[in-house]
Amino acid sequence: MEITLNNGFKMPKMGLGVWRMEKGEIKYLFLNAIQIGYRHFDCAADYKSEPEIGEALAEAIESGLVKREELFITSKLWNSDHGHVLEACKDSLKKLQLQYLDLYLVHFPVATKHTGVGNTSSALGKDGMLDIDTTISLETTWHAMEDLVYAGLVRSIGISNYDIFLTRDCLAYSKVKPAVNQIETHPYFQRESLVKFCQKHGICVTAHTPLGGAAANPEFFGATYNCLEDPLLQELAEKYGRSPAQIALRWGIQRDTAVIPKTSKLKRLEENLQVFDFELKEEDMDLIKNIDKKYRTNLISTLAWGMDIYA
Repeated sequence: MEITLNNGFKMPKMGLGVWRMEKGEIKYLFLNAIQIGYRHFDCAADYKSEPEIGEALAEAIESGLVKREELFITSKLWNSDHGHVLEACKDSLKKLQLQYLDLYLVHFPVATKHTGVGNTSSALGKDGMLDIDTTISLETTWHAMEDLVYAGLVRSIGISNYDIFLTRDCLAYSKVKPAVNQIETHPYFQRESLVKFCQKHGICVTAHTPLGGAAANPEFFGATYNCLEDPLLQELAEKYGRSPAQIALRWGIQRDTAVIPKTSKLKRLEENLQVFDFELKEEDMDLIKNIDKKYRTNLISTLAWGMDIYA
């Protein structure tokens, strides 16, 4: 199942996120994911795994396991490279061993002090807060992103972690419209207004934490709730003969969003992909609306960067 982006390219609704995936297991997981049917892979410079992913992609393509044109590969521009968009994109392409990206996103709507292309360390000032570069506007960054499309280095460009107002501004100054806004959204953080605004204006929404996955790592994120333990999702899982994770993913897909759950377990890889052979009834979709806690699980900006960028 695919979503047609506003430029005509198609993106699979189900993808695999690779954030925090151990380098030693990436090749094994990638090759197995391709073998069982995954074609959409979500990468980023900041994940520091692009060289390993590149090796896996090269092996998969050279062995005939998959053709390049069958894959949808995403990467992202890190905060410290807003003034070096072309160099950063070329660096990711080199590491991924690709001639082009299917999608390149602005990872966060914030430009920080440049630390060198390929070095995605978050620059913190003496006060422990992000060392923000106030000389680079998001509009400047976006026009540099557009140049990547003109140069044939990327097919689609988009944004990530943008709210309604930043998304609206991007639409106002863009010549090449953002094809995607990748955001945290799951049953406990539904963000209905942002999702509907994006879809109304032809921007696909991708859920980068469709299972509220950060709740499984409270020591890293500072999260406390896990939506997969919600009684309603567990009740619906029993009703449909599925897992709570499959219910959450199917809910996301029926909202017409793409979902990119992350897992390091082969059994979960298979389970997450098995959500296209059933459909949640409308009344059950409505019930899930009622469990929204407006609860963001990814609190890394507050914990690691010394500031809440969403404040």
